[in-house]
Amino acid sequence: NPLRSRLRAAAAALGAQYRPDWGPDSTHLVCAFPRTPKAARARQLGGTVVGPEWVWECQRRRTRVPCAPYLLDGSASSGSEGEGPED
Repeated sequence: NPLRSRLRAAAAALGAQYRPDWGPDSTHLVCAFPRTPKAARARQLGGTVVGPEWVWECQRRRTRVPCAPYLLDGSASSGSEGEGPED
């Protein structure tokens, strides 16, 4: 998926580390659809689920932006604001 590759590259340029699966050290899940098994698991484990627009906006501004406007399905996690974008 070319869009996914560009998204990973943009996130990596911002300092994120890509992981194919959610892990204990993951902070954010960037996904297009809020109701996937991976998104549900991330939420259960306290992660923040955001849409790809968050990464694009961080890239555009060249800084980490608050993720609240980009949350998918109200997945706010108390300590996640300001963390790096991860998948």
